[in-house]
Amino acid sequence: MKLSTIYVIVRDIEKSTDFYRKLLQEEPIYHNDERWVQFSNFIALYNKNYDKKFINDKSSERFNEAYIKDFAADKGVPENNIVIFNFEVENLFFEYKRLKELEIGDVSDLMYVNVHMPYWYFNIICN
Repeated sequence: MKLSTIYVIVRDIEKSTDFYRKLLQEEPIYHNDERWVQFSNFIALYNKNYDKKFINDKSSERFNEAYIKDFAADKGVPENNIVIFNFEVENLFFEYKRLKELEIGDVSDLMYVNVHMPYWYFNIICN
């Protein structure tokens, strides 16, 4: 398992991009509409609310039910839990099972997203 990206959850992607551009003194290396902005040093900005328009389109096959359920339960940007550590693994299903068996935190269902590219993920929150 290796750290891939640190996501900072944001409400205003433009304002946040400007802030991190000035803070880090660099331009983003990747900008994915209003959903995601990547800087070169593992820091990415993530606007989950971008997905709302796709979720409201019932004909969209961009998300699985677990993601839609998780999205509906989300109450917006929390005041003190705004960072997500994104890890890359060789076998997502193996790591999912391993982490559930360790019982070190609450593990979500496996979620599927296909906004700009398809991927699977899960969340684990420390107890």
